[in-house]
Amino acid sequence: MNLLRNQDSSSIDDRKPSSLNDGFKFSLHSKYFSRCLTILPSHTSSLDNSRVTVAFYSIAGLDILRALPLSLPYPATELISWIYSLQSITDSNVCGFRGSSCAISLRTTPNPYDHTHITMTMTALLSLLLLGDNFENVQRDKIASSLARLQLPTGAFLPTVLSTESDLRFVYCACVVAFILNNWSGINKDACTNFILQCQTYEYAFGQVPGAEAHGGSTFCAVAALSLMGRLKDFEHQDDLVRWCLQRQTEGFNGRPSKADDSCYSWWIGATLKLCKKENLINFDENQKFLHATESQETGGFSKLPDSSADPLHSYLSLASLSLIYHENLKPIHPALIISMDSVERLETMLHAKWSR
Repeated sequence: MNLLRNQDSSSIDDRKPSSLNDGFKFSLHSKYFSRCLTILPSHTSSLDNSRVTVAFYSIAGLDILRALPLSLPYPATELISWIYSLQSITDSNVCGFRGSSCAISLRTTPNPYDHTHITMTMTALLSLLLLGDNFENVQRDKIASSLARLQLPTGAFLPTVLSTESDLRFVYCACVVAFILNNWSGINKDACTNFILQCQTYEYAFGQVPGAEAHGGSTFCAVAALSLMGRLKDFEHQDDLVRWCLQRQTEGFNGRPSKADDSCYSWWIGATLKLCKKENLINFDENQKFLHATESQETGGFSKLPDSSADPLHSYLSLASLSLIYHENLKPIHPALIISMDSVERLETMLHAKWSR
């Protein structure tokens, strides 16, 4: 059956959830994100080397809830200074940001394992943007040119110069970094686009690498990267991809066939449909019902599955998925950059315009 035929042609406003304001504890979620910027439970200790990513989800969560800067536990200037302390400006390494201050060597001689990471660079730049920084201290040209050292002949990207893995996650991160800096000189767009298209499967969704199983997260990375590069027109069979995405929804969304619904895929799949301009085909009421089941009523935040513990990633992406339908309690969100539209507008109208002079 062709799921794209004979669909209801009503506008997205007509297909919004029937009870948008019913039950979601938005003020409690603000407290949750504020708390995540000060202390996390012991089971999250594995995230210690990627603190800047945890900070990003927390800062972005406060922003989308319209709670910046009032709900920050520290002055924004202190958070900005901490993020800048993670920036590596040495010529011997790829320029960018580390994930945590624990990765900074205290030795006087250079540490050969002290390298920046492309995901940490992306989330650091996004966090600085959300906090209202002017990027005066960002090594913009060095970071942009460093991307070329991380791109492989296949078009894929390494996360660090020491890494052996390369897949669509890091392609997406590289494209976000280049878009923020308004400098694509370090990316071979043709090779990058070719790698993305090679990751497309017989289902017309995308695996992390060529030949891998189609997956909701890697599909978002592929489509969002193509969008940021202005290459969505190079992607054929978009209707077939939309069909695959719609098949991921039962109540919430799953990332692959025969997998359980997971709150983060409400974003990864929902944003992919938004980028394909087909978000009106989402069953918003069912998705909202599932997200309610993953919402923590005591501490705030959202978990991966019902009756699980909340974490910053699933908490932010759950709210972000609600924002895709212009929820009145949440800021509108950019479907490729995963931050509020007003932050992207500031980036393009103020920072990009200044850098282009």
